[in-house]
Amino acid sequence: MNLGSLIGNINYLRYSVGISMMINGFPIIFFVRDTLGIGPSSSVFTGIFFALALLLMVPARLTTVAYKPNILLFQFAALFFGLLIYYFFFINNMGKSATDIVNFAYTFGFFFLLLYVPNDIQKTLLVVLFLMSLVNNLTLIYSLITNPNWTLGMRAAVTFANEDAQQGGNPHLAARNALVCLLSGYVLISEFKNTWIKILLIVSLVFSFCVIILTQSKSCLLGTGIIIATHLLFRFSFSRMAGGIKQLFTLRALVVLIVMLGIVRYLIHRFYGIYSIIINYWDVLAGRFEDVLFTAFQLETSEEVVEDASAMGRVASFDFLKKAIYDPKVLAIGNGYKFEFMDVPPIEMLANHGILGCFIFCALNFFFLMFSVREIRLGRSPLGVFAASFFMYFPALLISSGRPYDIAYWFPYMFFVRFLGIPYLNKKHAAPDTLRGQLPSVAR
Repeated sequence: MNLGSLIGNINYLRYSVGISMMINGFPIIFFVRDTLGIGPSSSVFTGIFFALALLLMVPARLTTVAYKPNILLFQFAALFFGLLIYYFFFINNMGKSATDIVNFAYTFGFFFLLLYVPNDIQKTLLVVLFLMSLVNNLTLIYSLITNPNWTLGMRAAVTFANEDAQQGGNPHLAARNALVCLLSGYVLISEFKNTWIKILLIVSLVFSFCVIILTQSKSCLLGTGIIIATHLLFRFSFSRMAGGIKQLFTLRALVVLIVMLGIVRYLIHRFYGIYSIIINYWDVLAGRFEDVLFTAFQLETSEEVVEDASAMGRVASFDFLKKAIYDPKVLAIGNGYKFEFMDVPPIEMLANHGILGCFIFCALNFFFLMFSVREIRLGRSPLGVFAASFFMYFPALLISSGRPYDIAYWFPYMFFVRFLGIPYLNKKHAAPDTLRGQLPSVAR
């Protein structure tokens, strides 16, 4: 390895760490700030963390030439954020918060720096995403073990040190981190030939799925189901599945299967306590799904079914939607920036930004979905498949939690605009002169 390639690898590494911190950095923030007690227990620490992430992404040399994002997604994202900024300054009854201004600045800064991240960073980025999310999973377990107030049966999350913060931490972000680990590990399995690395990746998949169960995050589990169904539907053809089943009945495959079943049986007997905990959590999660379904559809409930508070909130959001369609003011311009809290982002866009805002937001997510399905079906590049699979988790979020103003949406959306549906991520699928494009304003 010469000096030039070493410097290049160092740059790729710091770009990858910065991107990982932006799209999946909250578990690191919670662990360092709330578990280790390092730094102030406020949004100041979060701001410093993301500023460091952006600093890591600054290219060694800024030029007038940048890598081209997905232009269609860029156009709808620009409309979406332009609308939010307009409402923030001109139709805002909630006050102009400094936090919102900082979030806007970080979002635009993140996207601008993404334009200078080379396309061939994808393998380095996937490895960094995997390692950071795996470490985050381990730090979550450490936080639970060292937390005297946490007991079995509670949702797995880092408890916030700030007394005014959400009680019990945020299990949804912990579940998202586990999903990032699961997806990046899944994509990397086909990228490595070393058997031990493949075993580590497979073990991490199982571990990450167990973490998702421990968080009891219904939206993440539903999103995981959507991802699996999408891959089965679009990525695996009947002939390929038939060939895989045929391979299972070879002598070598049967021997490996018997050995693996023996190992699994030994581990279950050896660590039966952990196994029973996972099964109990699964039963609790299944019960929560039943509560949500009965509450959401307002069905008659049995004594065993408990009304789900979060589902009742979404029922109220849909009741608001029924009334809003007869209100000309709401349909025309909405109630203003962050005026209503619906916990269902599309409905909140309609309530606060009118039918135009709701249309732009839904159209943006629709095209995200279309490009994701195509990328999963074609499998043109590892990073493209990861980005597409990651987005397939968001439809579950869009009907269940969050706000369209959250950076938990914004940062991944910028990542999707830059890397989703880009045919030249894999050099084998592009002509040499298409590997670099001008900035969107002067795109050819």
